[in-house]
Amino acid sequence: MSSNYLLTDNEEIYIITLHRHFKINVLQLINDLNNRMDHDIPTRVTDIKIMVNTMFNTDLSVTTVNEIINRLNNGELKQLFHSYDVDQLLTNYIASSISDTNATLSCLKPFTNTCLTCKQELQISFNQYVTIYNMGSIIKGGVYYSSCNNCRMKYYPNYYEHITIGAKFVTPASIYNQKYIYFGGKKVYSTELLIHFTSAFLRQYSGFENFQNSYNLTIKKYITLSANTHTSNEIMSEISREYFSNIWFIYQLCLFTFFMNDTLQLEIPKLLDDLSIYKFFDVNYDQWYSDFVNHWAIHHRTHPCDSTKQFQGADCMTAFVVDGMQKVARVICNNKNKMLVTSEFPDGIYVGCGNTPKSKSGLCERCKEEEIIHDNETYLKTNDDKGIYDDPTTGCNVSREDRFVDMEKKISQGIIYTLSPCGIIIGFDEFIYLFWNRYDKIEINRRILQTPSSNLISRCLFFIDRFHQQNHKRPMCQKERNIDYAYKGAIKINTEAAEQRNSILKQYQNALSSYSSKKIRITYLILFHLMNAERNMCDGQFEYNRNYAQGNFSANDNSFNTISD
Repeated sequence: MSSNYLLTDNEEIYIITLHRHFKINVLQLINDLNNRMDHDIPTRVTDIKIMVNTMFNTDLSVTTVNEIINRLNNGELKQLFHSYDVDQLLTNYIASSISDTNATLSCLKPFTNTCLTCKQELQISFNQYVTIYNMGSIIKGGVYYSSCNNCRMKYYPNYYEHITIGAKFVTPASIYNQKYIYFGGKKVYSTELLIHFTSAFLRQYSGFENFQNSYNLTIKKYITLSANTHTSNEIMSEISREYFSNIWFIYQLCLFTFFMNDTLQLEIPKLLDDLSIYKFFDVNYDQWYSDFVNHWAIHHRTHPCDSTKQFQGADCMTAFVVDGMQKVARVICNNKNKMLVTSEFPDGIYVGCGNTPKSKSGLCERCKEEEIIHDNETYLKTNDDKGIYDDPTTGCNVSREDRFVDMEKKISQGIIYTLSPCGIIIGFDEFIYLFWNRYDKIEINRRILQTPSSNLISRCLFFIDRFHQQNHKRPMCQKERNIDYAYKGAIKINTEAAEQRNSILKQYQNALSSYSSKKIRITYLILFHLMNAERNMCDGQFEYNRNYAQGNFSANDNSFNTISD
């Protein structure tokens, strides 16, 4: 295409002449690298030359690149490139009262461009502004959505909404490899920040309150050090532990679900208030716990720990190692005579109430409304030996005292959990109340009914772990309950797996003791799963390759030793 323009400007003639020797995009890359790389790097010019030649398949020499850099530094090419800070320009524009715009530095778009049901291409629309919490900054962002009117679906950055039934669903694709996590509302958290808290939870034993205080202080320090005061004032908004914890729980439970199952979606709470979150927990917990036990109880068949270099000879699942941990105890309801009905105890067994009490009353909301069973209304022995000691002659000399005795505030006994000798946790529950359920003469013949679970327990051999063996003095403990005396194949069994795990778990005393009854079991589920995944060397990515769990499993593999500590 011909042009009638006359080149009369010397700079214009210079630029056209320069372009005949060097393409503008080559000069632009040299300019960007020149501005980005520190001038004191000894190999700086050579590094720029190599990168430019690699990207554009050119053959520039060090001398040529150095000359271009000198001309850039002297301002000869200033008409080619601007010197504005683009992020600052956008920030100022967005903050300006004279501009009516939806522009933001970060735009969170739907995780899919097509409807998951009818595969129709979707049009994206602006939804709302949000606050985005990053590792070291808090910025303003925009959330976008798309709709499929035929299928009555709305798609957002990390979930989709089924309008007809009023439900929200997360899919593996909507949370895997995403930069940000958004489940609704006006707050967004970067995946980096969520991972950072998870790491602090696992390694620094940090709870949400400490994390909140630490994060907000960090942001304030960054703002103080920032030279850009206008930007600092624009983005300041403290993180809330209540909201952040809800998002973290949902995010981790989504990952857990997709880790355990080949499911395509998980329904999440439509609202992000506590009531909706607790309902989400209650509806799904039994299935989550079942998945936890079923997966980790057969990890020795699919991916034994001794297949990793760190835990060779771990002897996965050669025994059950059972222990309690009291240091993570929390305040519970005063009602110690609450009963639990099971298949083994159809008439009920006294376990106590583990709900968080209301202030002053000492009772939880449910127990305040129900009739409380008093001690003299039960058939339990509570006076003779206070339910603590066996017969002084034949009984065991080691005991645990009841924490309910002479205490105004009632606290739980912590947790009781079951491990494989390799250190993998395969089951757990809160230990609400240390009560032996000893019955008086009127019910002395009560028996545990036979069920698959009780039959399994009846076939187990019970031993004392080596760590506590020296404390037990009675003859039965030194012989029949001494694993090295009674069981010849025990030399490789790590009976102290629970004690080793307790040494780590006790670091969580402050964090776990502050959780309510509604969140504590979910916290244990996530914590123990993360611990197991890390120990079992299977947490390389956010997503979980199901081939790992299915690759080596044999339905005919029934090898298992029923030895219990």
